[in-house]
Order: sequence, then C-alpha cells, then structure tokens
Amino acid sequence: MLHTEKKSEKVAVCFQVPVDKLEDIKRIVACLGGNETETSTENWRDSFPERHPGVVLRGLRTRDDLTQAELAKKTGMLQSHISEMEKGTRPIGKIVAKKFAQVFNTDYKLFL
Repeated sequence: MLHTEKKSEKVAVCFQVPVDKLEDIKRIVACLGGNETETSTENWRDSFPERHPGVVLRGLRTRDDLTQAELAKKTGMLQSHISEMEKGTRPIGKIVAKKFAQVFNTDYKLFL
C-alpha cells in the first residue's frame, strides 16, 4: 500500500483581538500549527485589484439585510447614488464614508 502525505496549504489571516487575549490567541494558533508572521502593510486594494469600496458597501448592506432604498433613507442620500457607489461608478468621499460607518458601526476608512 502506497502512503502519501498530504501537505497542508497555509493561508495568512489577520484579525483584531482584545489586547488582554493576545497571548492566549497566539498559543491557540500555535497549537493548531500556525505561526506568527510579520505584519503586512499591504492595502486590500493591492491584493484584490478588481475590488472597490462599493463591494464592501454592498457586502455590509446585504449582511444587515438592508435595501438600497432603506440605506438611502438612513443616510439621507439618493438610492441611485448608493447603486452607483456599489457599482464603483461613483466614488465614496470621506463625509459619505462616515455616514456609512455610522450605519454599519464600523470604521469609515473601509469605504475609502
């Protein structure tokens, strides 16, 4: 019988944890065969050039089960503008990004 060894494919994962749990998380990851690597300074746009902030907007809107019309009402914007932002044909400025951040309870920089 031929024995073949499967090699585990590894992926890099970056996430935020409470500072008081950091060492516990590191030990858990190490037990699972992971290791700590350098912190990447890459921008997500470099890793996913086909993506744009509108993809994040659509994802969060879908996650929260909001229609474009409902999001427009919450932000005081036109539904058509939200549609254009999600398609990437209208930029999301800092003021609008802050409105979205407030609705989705996240950092406004995700939309820039």
